[in-house]
Amino acid sequence: MAKPLDNYFAFNHAAMTVKSQRLELISGNIANASTPGFKAKDLDFSSLLHRSFGKSGNGPEISLGVTDSKHMGHFDGPGWTDTKSAVTYHVPLAPSLDNNTVEIGIEQARYGRAIADYQASLQFMEGKIAGLRKAFRGD
Repeated sequence: MAKPLDNYFAFNHAAMTVKSQRLELISGNIANASTPGFKAKDLDFSSLLHRSFGKSGNGPEISLGVTDSKHMGHFDGPGWTDTKSAVTYHVPLAPSLDNNTVEIGIEQARYGRAIADYQASLQFMEGKIAGLRKAFRGD
């Protein structure tokens, strides 16, 4: 029973992990807003998603390995765990004299949106859990 549940929650777990790592990057940017030479970072979620599905971006799509056309597949491949290659660096709108690329207002807005995305993922997970509870109770 544990393996089907793991597969059922795998995508949500992976998405929440990536979104949590993005929050850490953005909060690091905010914390280093006055550090000379600091380069603002972010995660490119779409490239991470494409890589986990085996898409090269402009080449043909590679389907997920499933045993039946009705199966959804699972999301536990290496594309989700390797977020270091999805880190991007910002080019500032107004360059600073100390080569710091953090723009505090933009970072605060990114952080707010990232929190909203993370909260939405939590709500999706809560919905899945509520559905399982209803199924187990027979509601």
